[in-house]
Amino acid sequence: MIETRPLLGVIPVVQTPLREDQSIDVDAIHRHFAFLNSTEVGGYWVLGTGGEDMNLTYAKRLEVARAATEANNGQKPLVLGAGFYCMEDIKNFMRETEGLEFDAYHVMPYHPLLSLGRLDWFYRELADHASKPLWLYTSANWARPITPQFVAGLLEHENITGIKFSTQKTADQMKVIEFASAGFQVITAVAKQFYAVLCMGSKASTTSLAGALPEVLIELYQLFLQGKHDDALTAQRRLNAFLGALPKTSQDDNFLAGAVEKYILQKRGICEPYMTSYYRELDEDERRLADKVLQDYQVIPGTR
Repeated sequence: MIETRPLLGVIPVVQTPLREDQSIDVDAIHRHFAFLNSTEVGGYWVLGTGGEDMNLTYAKRLEVARAATEANNGQKPLVLGAGFYCMEDIKNFMRETEGLEFDAYHVMPYHPLLSLGRLDWFYRELADHASKPLWLYTSANWARPITPQFVAGLLEHENITGIKFSTQKTADQMKVIEFASAGFQVITAVAKQFYAVLCMGSKASTTSLAGALPEVLIELYQLFLQGKHDDALTAQRRLNAFLGALPKTSQDDNFLAGAVEKYILQKRGICEPYMTSYYRELDEDERRLADKVLQDYQVIPGTR
């Protein structure tokens, strides 16, 4: 296995800032990374589903990749998304980005009806092709769920260096977390289960929430590291209550929670709230409710 820089703690799935005309806001990407790099996040998951990668053209993804890696400048581990529906696009994207400064690729297989046998072939083919290490990326929201047995079958490939295992199935989470080693990282991806997966041995977890509000997750993580488990559990329950109070109607329409997250980023002076293509922004009533919840829970430092 190839050892890469470890992802530890809170890993933001970085949002993709847009202008009103749907162009990539490169200046906002730089502001966002400057902000996140000033916190104690443990790395970045760029061009993931929370970054609306599936709605970005090939050219826009290249623009995001270049801007994000330049903004990070190697400061923290960065795993870059290359998950296109067309496999030729995946390979071309890998060739065009291999000279950028980042740690590895991640690929979501946007093919929900492929068999696990074909997904095994898919990842082996890409790992053989990629000039940088490859992370597996699974979520039943977007692709066929993969099993712990499937993951175990790919552990021996020297260029497959980790997995983002996004599921709420605790037994499967625990089994896959056991596969972690110096050459194979395992991270999880459900903010409402952050404390639970830390207790199961996960060293890191991704969430797009951390792109907008990293502080609440970092606080929980530090309480866990300090052995303050009662306080960490209390922090998790408060986080879950906060998430439950936020407006859900945009998420019902979009599936993703990005509209709320980008609204929060706008309030923090980082980017505009615009969503990609199919997705919509918050309406006036949703913004009003979001403002009330943010005020009630005081999750943005310095606000009263």
